[in-house]
Amino acid sequence: MSAMPDVAETREIAGLLVALVGQTATQIGQCAEQCGLSVVQASALLRIDGSMPMRELSARLGGHASTATGIADRLAARGLVERHDDPGDRRVKRVSLTPEGAAARTQLVACMESARTPFGRLSAAERRQLHDLLLAAIEPGTDLGEAQRQAARLLGSIELD
Repeated sequence: MSAMPDVAETREIAGLLVALVGQTATQIGQCAEQCGLSVVQASALLRIDGSMPMRELSARLGGHASTATGIADRLAARGLVERHDDPGDRRVKRVSLTPEGAAARTQLVACMESARTPFGRLSAAERRQLHDLLLAAIEPGTDLGEAQRQAARLLGSIELD
């Protein structure tokens, strides 16, 4: 067992992680802008799978249902998604990509894949090692999706567009 890190070391590591997230978010933002989207709209397009309940989109975005509704409304106004009733439960609204939305997502993904991300500066072995180290530092049994949503809220990265 290694010695516990001191406060200064913990602060430095946390600062480096935040800087890395910031660089990655900046690149995602640039790709979203190139596609004529806000970061939140781009995030929603990337998270919509088939026809899914709005409740699920809200959970994936880490926000409230009203926030997801507003995002879906703006995407629908641009013809990128369509909202419809669930055939099995008319209380449930579903959202799905239109062909235009699927094309926008494809363009967004292509931009993100062609961008030189901070992780692109690492070799495949270094990326795997970083992945394994980060995973080892996370409390066992942690719901990673929920932890990511909490961090996004704390960092203020969930913006209304």
